[in-house]
Parts: sequence; C-alpha cells; structure tokens
Amino acid sequence: KENEKLKKELEHLMNKEKHDQQIELLKHQNKISEERANYLKDMERKLKQMILEWRKAEDKNKVVNEIQNLLFKKNESQVVNKLQKKIDQKYAEVPEEISVGIKVKMKKNHQVGEVLEIRGKRAVVKIGLLPMQVDLKDLVAVKEKAQDSTIS
Repeated sequence: KENEKLKKELEHLMNKEKHDQQIELLKHQNKISEERANYLKDMERKLKQMILEWRKAEDKNKVVNEIQNLLFKKNESQVVNKLQKKIDQKYAEVPEEISVGIKVKMKKNHQVGEVLEIRGKRAVVKIGLLPMQVDLKDLVAVKEKAQDSTIS
C-alpha cells in the first residue's frame, strides 16, 4: 500500500514538473515571438521612412545604399550613427516630463514623433504617419533646435 502511495505521489510530482517545464517553454517562445514582432515592426517603420526619404531625395543611389545597409545589416552601426547625428542636429534633448502633445525621441531607433496619448507605462507616439505604442522609459523629450538665420 505504501509503495502504491509513494508511486502515485511520484507520478503526480513528475506530471507537475513536466507541466511547469512546458509552461516555461511556452513563456520563452512567446518572448522570442514578441521580440521578432517588435523587430519586424521597427524594420517596417525604418523602411517606410527610407521610402519617404527616397521620394524626396535627389540622390536616389545614396538612399538605395542606406536601404541596403539597413536590410543586410552591413555597417548597421554607421547607419544608426548617421540617423542619430541627423536627429541631434535638428533636436535637443530637454529634461521635461513626457506628456501629450510634446515631441519625443525613441532611445532605441533615434526616431522623433509626437505623443498622442499616454496609457499607463506606455505612450502612443505618432512617428511620420504611423501611431505606435512605446514604453515611456524608451522615450526622451526633445525640442526642435532654432535654425541659425542671421538677418543682415
């Protein structure tokens, strides 16, 4: 009798452990899927931005090269640095609390947009034509730098 009781208890513990492992595996897979989805959204946004730049640009080859660098991860740090320098020339970070209506820069991909609304720890930011949800901790308030225009 005691043997059967121990055997049932052991089976129960093994089933519980197996179940816990399956839950952990699913959590891990969900995390990976979420990271992939975020990467794809980010890449889509960057490509749409590049397309807009391509339409405006006179030197189409330069923009095509930037798109190729973005897609094929060549010199990605150089592309990110170029984007960062471009943003830093236009905008200055300000120590302001993030609120609706102000301009913000995303820390990860150095894109600037306007806060449409705040939902808890996330903000809905409109970057170009696309509104997207971003964690507040990934945003920095920015102000457009005044253009140096001297009147003589």
